[in-house]
Amino acid sequence: MLMANLNRQGYREIKLHVILVGAMGTIYKDYTDKPLADLNLNYHKIKKMTHKLNEHSIRHASALTKTRYALQYNTSNNSQGLGPGAAAHNPPDPH
Repeated sequence: MLMANLNRQGYREIKLHVILVGAMGTIYKDYTDKPLADLNLNYHKIKKMTHKLNEHSIRHASALTKTRYALQYNTSNNSQGLGPGAAAHNPPDPH
């Protein structure tokens, strides 16, 4: 949808670059380094970017896990008789 909107606004040289962040700390060269190299980043900038992307994804994955745990097992809300889903109204801030 974004590419179609940009195209309608006159941008013609639009290319989608899919960048795989990795799994379990693994960085896949064909799916991470190559798309970043296609953006004309040099070797050092690619390495710095892949590490930043991994740190970002880990930080937010941790926040999601903490939020899920809080929604499932929040004992402070249960002691107030609010039930297991009561924390959903105020989930932890991911930042």
